[in-house]
Amino acid sequence: MSRRQLRGSQKISKSKNKRSENIKILIAAEGVNTEPQYFEKFSALIRAKAVQVVSVKPVGVGRDPLSVVNEAKRLRDLEDRGGDPFDAIWCVVDVDEHASLERACIEARRSRIEMAISSPCFEIWLLWHFDNCTTWIDAATLSKLLRKQGFSGKNMPDGFPYEKYPEAMTRASKCEHVKAQHAPPNPHSSVGELISVLLKAYGHEV
Repeated sequence: MSRRQLRGSQKISKSKNKRSENIKILIAAEGVNTEPQYFEKFSALIRAKAVQVVSVKPVGVGRDPLSVVNEAKRLRDLEDRGGDPFDAIWCVVDVDEHASLERACIEARRSRIEMAISSPCFEIWLLWHFDNCTTWIDAATLSKLLRKQGFSGKNMPDGFPYEKYPEAMTRASKCEHVKAQHAPPNPHSSVGELISVLLKAYGHEV
């Protein structure tokens, strides 16, 4: 059976009996510490052994959403030329004060690349593993709350409850009552959509 070519918003649907099928997923992120460490540990949690995931530890290219999208496109083109294309490509970015976010979203949509956007930043997704938050919050307050959970700087702490991603997804869903094409409201994170894709690719129920 040939590998299904899945790009953009198309779904990766895998049964547990077909885990040996080689699925390649690229994740490109702004962060060089927190996001790569999170996705690396998450992939270990769901035992991504029977499929190939390229750059579960994301490619850090600096805090600029458009640069992240361009880097993802560059890596996709390299794989396409090699005859072994990615099945799904995601960019993980923050809202923050990025002037290029709208252009990044437009370019990603044009290039069939998915965006996982967090407002104000990726740390809101991390906080939702511990506690609920449905009101506006800034990055400094997020950092203070996460320090109470063992965070220090930009590194993921030992003992982080990666297994509580279902709770994070539920809490994130409570902040989806307002939709925005480019910059979502605060707080918000669509990282849960990426988590769902990874779970399905590995044959897990969502």
